[in-house]
Amino acid sequence: MIAGFAIPSPGAGTDGPGYGDSSQYHPLGKPANPEQLIVPSIDLKSPIVPIEIATDGVLSPPEDVHEVGWWKRSARPGATSGQTLVTGHTVHTGGGVMNRLGDLRPGALVQIKTKLGTIDYAATKIFVYTKAQLAKHKQELFSQDRKDYRLVLVTCTGWTGTEYTSNIIVFADELGVRNGSGDKADSDSTFSARR
Repeated sequence: MIAGFAIPSPGAGTDGPGYGDSSQYHPLGKPANPEQLIVPSIDLKSPIVPIEIATDGVLSPPEDVHEVGWWKRSARPGATSGQTLVTGHTVHTGGGVMNRLGDLRPGALVQIKTKLGTIDYAATKIFVYTKAQLAKHKQELFSQDRKDYRLVLVTCTGWTGTEYTSNIIVFADELGVRNGSGDKADSDSTFSARR
């Protein structure tokens, strides 16, 4: 299972990106707690539960391998700055909620359901860092000082037979709430990422 990873203390940002030129989306209205993660292209549909950093500075996903955790000191979906950080388990014998996270490709649809609506995101970057690389880049990966908001998904990879040696990281840019969609997730699997 995922061993967890150390992250920096949260900061605060004030500026954020616009929503691009697409008329098919609108902003959420105000930030809201995430309730469900949906990634249609890898058949991921999971409840989101709030999680916190342990006293040793490590953030671990929920114990239930079918749930994902939202670091509750990271940005809430609908924010204009910072990063929403979501993590879940990979299980080498199968059954972990994020076992297929590494199969995502740029442009893949990622959705976060909230009480106020479902936000669409487009995956922009999928990559692997060793534990040492993750520690070196943790500030840029997880800091809340970002002016441009994004979603970050994280899980473990690189099973050696005794431990995981690396993490899969996915960055996704917010597209917005689809006009006329109400609160329903869409089944399309790819979108052009907003720049």
